[in-house]
Amino acid sequence: MPDEHPLDTSSPSSARSCVLAAIEAARSGRAEEFFGYFDADVDFWMPGSTPISGHWTTRAGFVEYATLVFSYLSVPVRLDVTNVIAAGDWVVTECTGHGVTRDGVDYDNVYCLVWRVRDGKIVRFTEYCDTDLVRQVLCR
Repeated sequence: MPDEHPLDTSSPSSARSCVLAAIEAARSGRAEEFFGYFDADVDFWMPGSTPISGHWTTRAGFVEYATLVFSYLSVPVRLDVTNVIAAGDWVVTECTGHGVTRDGVDYDNVYCLVWRVRDGKIVRFTEYCDTDLVRQVLCR
């Protein structure tokens, strides 16, 4: 997915702070606050061919995606950030996540999340993870 503005002079510390605040809101179960960090026209992509893979181009679409993911879980995935790289308006986070499926199976995945922040809002978000694990454990 090429981007027409590959470089931006936004402060990496403010982009980093926005992303980490969004992750903390999600970790703490503050869904409304979490979704509030996303622009109304956020471009979200979950690559792959799993039942939860797809591309959404609005915050409402992203909320639908999250609702679908939550429907497979009895305990939502809680992310632990293991690394953060920020440059301009781009942020990359490496994370581990733990949740529990509706049938009581631990769901432990690893993530590389790529974020783009403009004017204090997340405008682009891509979630890379072990899609085989998604298919075999989460969406079985």
